[in-house]
Amino acid sequence: MSLHTEKWVYRHLYSDRVFALASWLLPKFGLPFARLVSRGVAAYYAATQKGVVATVHTNLRLLDPAIPPSSAKHVFRNFALCIVDYIALHSMDENDALSLCGEFVGKEHVIAAAQAGGAILATGHFGFFEYGGVVLAKMGLPVTAATMAEPTPGLSAWRAAWRAKWGGDTIQVGGDPFSSLIAQRALAEGRLVAMLADRPMGSHGIPVDLPGGQILFSSSPAVLSLLTGAPIIPVAVSLRADGKYRVAALPPLRTEKVTHSLRNQEIERCTRALATSLFSEILNAPDQWFQFLPVQTTG
Repeated sequence: MSLHTEKWVYRHLYSDRVFALASWLLPKFGLPFARLVSRGVAAYYAATQKGVVATVHTNLRLLDPAIPPSSAKHVFRNFALCIVDYIALHSMDENDALSLCGEFVGKEHVIAAAQAGGAILATGHFGFFEYGGVVLAKMGLPVTAATMAEPTPGLSAWRAAWRAKWGGDTIQVGGDPFSSLIAQRALAEGRLVAMLADRPMGSHGIPVDLPGGQILFSSSPAVLSLLTGAPIIPVAVSLRADGKYRVAALPPLRTEKVTHSLRNQEIERCTRALATSLFSEILNAPDQWFQFLPVQTTG
């Protein structure tokens, strides 16, 4: 079975040309209408891509072994809604953008870390994770996103420009051997560096246990924390029933100073603690965990 990223519909919909066209059209029709259309597109995709739906359901069962297959279809609906809001923000003004925030839980953790000299914001493929950067930037706390390259250079540029509009920077990791040094410098300058942690690059990661199995979790936040001394703040952004977003910043985690022989052990400890913290939020809204590729590992 081919991966969803190899399918024609994915390669043509997930492109800078479609994003640019949608960002031009959306203000003409309004966000409520665009959200309605996105639900229809998501329903059609879920009905025609049964293999991808099956993969999503398998992933959801890691969070809850009893979760019904219908929840997988809800994942596509929620993802479509987040994508529409993401594109809409490209042309929104500040007041409209901030009106999408229904609550910000734990903002004191981010403020304290920023005042102390920067922090690593670790999140997952969950909810509208980019929206947290918008809210923080308007609090005077701009975010540097450490992210892998998109399928095309054009889409990478579009997303970097989107972040720049809201005061954020982008560090493209993976292909650039100096990206880690750039992230360290950003933290040394007192910035907030955000990264995704629930899908490590390649097969490199720390195995963590979930209610229905095990996945690999990125050790990058823990490694970066060990190198810089910066705290790690788990952050999750979820869509509420009223169409607004809940931004949650959880209590910070820190790596301990250890001898070189205990370095790997400390990285594993911190990574598993981060996974436990982040999944405490994801488990509250499993149908917003956007994992469309197989993530389970047998160890």
